[in-house]
Formats: sequence, C-alpha cells, structure tokens
Amino acid sequence: MKDNKNFKRYFLIFVLAFGTTAMYSLPYMKSSFYDPMQQALGLSHTQIGNLLSVYGLVGMVSYFVGGWFADKFSVKILIPFSLIASGLLGFYFSTFPPYSQILLIFVLWGITTILTFFAGSIKVIRMQGDESEQGRLFGFNEGLSGIAGTLISFIGLYLFGKLTDVTVGFKYVVWLYSGASILCGILLFFLIQDKKEEKTSGEALTFKALTKVVTMPKAWLIGLIIFSTYLVFSSLTYLSPYLSEVYVMPMTLVSALSIVRTYVIKMGASPSAGVIADKVGSPIKVMFVGYILTAASMAAFLVIPKENNFMMIAVINMIILSTILFGFRGIYFASVSESNISMETTGMVVGFASLIGFSPDAFYYTLAGNWLDSYGQTGYTYIFMLSVAAAVVGIFATYTLNKINQKEKETSKNQVA
Repeated sequence: MKDNKNFKRYFLIFVLAFGTTAMYSLPYMKSSFYDPMQQALGLSHTQIGNLLSVYGLVGMVSYFVGGWFADKFSVKILIPFSLIASGLLGFYFSTFPPYSQILLIFVLWGITTILTFFAGSIKVIRMQGDESEQGRLFGFNEGLSGIAGTLISFIGLYLFGKLTDVTVGFKYVVWLYSGASILCGILLFFLIQDKKEEKTSGEALTFKALTKVVTMPKAWLIGLIIFSTYLVFSSLTYLSPYLSEVYVMPMTLVSALSIVRTYVIKMGASPSAGVIADKVGSPIKVMFVGYILTAASMAAFLVIPKENNFMMIAVINMIILSTILFGFRGIYFASVSESNISMETTGMVVGFASLIGFSPDAFYYTLAGNWLDSYGQTGYTYIFMLSVAAAVVGIFATYTLNKINQKEKETSKNQVA
C-alpha cells in the first residue's frame, strides 16, 4: 500500500516536472538555444533582453498575486490551465509573428507560467510529504526536470543537426515544447487530487494579510536567497555566447554544452542537494556554504585568460558553477518549511519571496544585453562582477535566516522547559 502511494506521488511529481520544464523552456528558449533563437527571429541581444524583461515585469506582480491564487483556488484547475494555455501560445510563437506580437506573447506567458502556475506548483510538491521530506521532494522535482529537459533538448539539438535551415529547426523545437506542455497539462488534471480544504485554507487577499507577509523578515530573507541564486543562474545564459565569442567554440558544441549545463547537471545536482540538505537537517546551512563557492567560481571567470588554451578550464568552471546553482534550485524553497512557515500562508509567502527572488527577470536581461551590445566582450566582465555581488548577498541572507531560526528554536525550548 505504501509503495503504491509512493509511486502515485512520485509519478505526479514526474509529470509536473516534465510539464514545467517544457512550459518554461518556451519563454526561456535562449537558455539552450540562444544563437539559433537570435538567428531565427532576427533579434539583437537587447531585443532578446527586452522580451525577458517584459516577461519579468508581468512576473513580478504575478508571483505575489499568484501566491494568493494558490491559497484560494484549486490547483487541480490552475496547473492544467497554465500548461495548456502556455503550449497554445507556444504554437502561435512558432509562426514567428512580428516583434510587437512576440512581446505580447511574453506578456501572456508571464500570466500563464507564473500567475496561475508557480506558487500552485510549489504547493502541490509540498503537499506530497511531511516536513522531513521537503528537501528530498523539491530536489527530486528539480532532478526530474533535468531528465525531461535533457530528453527534449537533445531531441531539439538533433533536429538542428538534421536541418540546415535554422529557422525550421527552431520552429520544430518550439512545437516540441508546446506539445509536451499541453500533454502534461491534460494528465495533471486527472492526477492532482482536488481537496476541498485547499480552497478555503488560505488567507484572504486583504491589507492585513499582505501586511503580515510584507513585514515578515523571513519572507524577505527567503526572497533574497532566491534573488541571489536566480541572478547568478541567469548569468549562465551568457556563458553560451561567451564560449562562442571569446573561445570561438562551434555553435553545435556550445548548444550541446548548454543542454548539459541546463538539464543534465540538474538530474544529479538537485536530488543530491535535497538528500544532503535532509541529512544535514538544514537546507539553509547547505546554501550558505554553496554561496561562498559560487562567489569563488564566478570570480574565477574574471581571471581565467581569454585564450583558446584555457577554454577547457572555463568549461570545467562552468560545470562546477552549474552544479552548485542547480543544487540550490533543488532546495531553496525547502527553506520555507525550515523557517516554520504555516501551510495556510505558504502560497502568499512563496509569492512574496518570489516577487523579490525572480525580479532579475524584470531588468537583468535588458541590462546584460545592453552591456554586450554596447561594450562587446567587456560586457561579460560586468556580468561576472554583478554575479559575484549577488552571491555575497546570498551569503548574508542564509547566515541571517539561519540565525533567526536558531534563535526561535532556542526560545521555544526554553518555554517548554
């Protein structure tokens, strides 16, 4: 009976992870296919950055309001709707409409992938186990996302290899992601259990409820942890054109390395981080050490010579950095449970923390794109320097949040005694 229950919950997480990967691959096509996307759509670095910034601006509001959605409405409806709607938008995107219409698509993706989906997906995963399993569950989810991403991305890379026309190859990849997103949305409608208490357990979206979350130091610190991870993670995108421009690496090899960096590493790094966090008993302590390593790894890109003989060193450093960051992505939401956030306010706290954490979407890609268009290869230096600063913020946030949690535990023990 227990084995059957475990199979059901992990199969649900698998389908959710697969669908999430396919869906988010649509607005984030540049992560694995930056150069092909730029060629197929005929966009500059700045224009690609603008697309992500528009997506991020909508996302900033959507993350917070989406938390209330997840607490108030059935995730059985929200999750399938998001996946299916995002896939349909993807099929329209594959017609390569004018730039103004592509901007509109990214606005709508900001709604379907974040407002109605993000906090709800976190809640679905958290519902699959007790507090002692959170690191493992979130890590397993990220690991399965890696398997899904590796599979569909290498299929996409195969299509690029078979087709000489970059535009046609890119269109097929968009079809692939869109179809997978829709299929997973249909499956999840039948897999997610619609619990009546789920609709009424959340707090109402009132000024009092908002004030409670906004004045919660833990929510801000969790937000800063996500912010630090996400900004450095966003910088990984620019390692693809960096290898191509600085070390003159062939596009096909760059795309293959991008897929390894984005998905293959995730398969092992995220679940491993989840297991380590559960063994240590504190995802926050694990991330504190990880941020120190992240700062060192990003700083290394500033000193590694930009010569062909040092290309492998740059690649190895990229793999190390990716491993750390995907480990973070597997456990940073487990900090919600470790910080003793109630299930009733999980959605709103996740939404507020995500508003802070994923805010780089609103400015970072336009900023980085402008640096590259304006300063050429020097722009990469600015990207690496900003990433080091973000890692330092992560060190501060994890240290402070751990101190607050430890103080609360000691106070609680003293009261019991």
